[in-house]
Amino acid sequence: MLYEKLKDYFVDDLIYEDTEVLFVLESPHNEEVKRGYPVAGKSGKDMSRVLFAKDEPLGKLISEREVKNLGIINISNYPLQMSAYEDESLENDMVFFEKIRQNPKLRKRAVPINTAVSKIMDNFKSRLASHKDKKIILCGAFAQSSFDSVFNELSFKEVLRVPHPSFNQWLRESNKDIVKKLVEFVK
Repeated sequence: MLYEKLKDYFVDDLIYEDTEVLFVLESPHNEEVKRGYPVAGKSGKDMSRVLFAKDEPLGKLISEREVKNLGIINISNYPLQMSAYEDESLENDMVFFEKIRQNPKLRKRAVPINTAVSKIMDNFKSRLASHKDKKIILCGAFAQSSFDSVFNELSFKEVLRVPHPSFNQWLRESNKDIVKKLVEFVK
């Protein structure tokens, strides 16, 4: 376990033997920690509505095997938003997580934050490296930037970059074309 102190907030990836397409997102938040699987909240519901016209979060559909061939991996298995942590005593330990959300890259002369970034990115890289035979969907700027910092896109079967599903981004007229491509990509 990467952060033993945070074990109560750990949310594992959803990847199965039949997984052919992997969604890559940032990190869990309140609903994900509560339910124990990724994409359990509003973003997960929005994803399911767009992809399958279902009202259940995508993480639930995948974890209960109602939807096959799909998987979900977060860059961080721990929430990167401080608001997801109920234990205020963790605040000093988590000081870098919000900064990592803003920029997942290494900084010049910022050793403490670089240690945290390196731990998270090395862990993400080790979890995704064995899935280069799968189609990858990078959801949002954070997932895209994180992926680019540790992988060469050409080493994967296929990679699609889409907006993060939060704030109804997949329903916006301006994203209509990429969402149409996403639906085809998932099939």
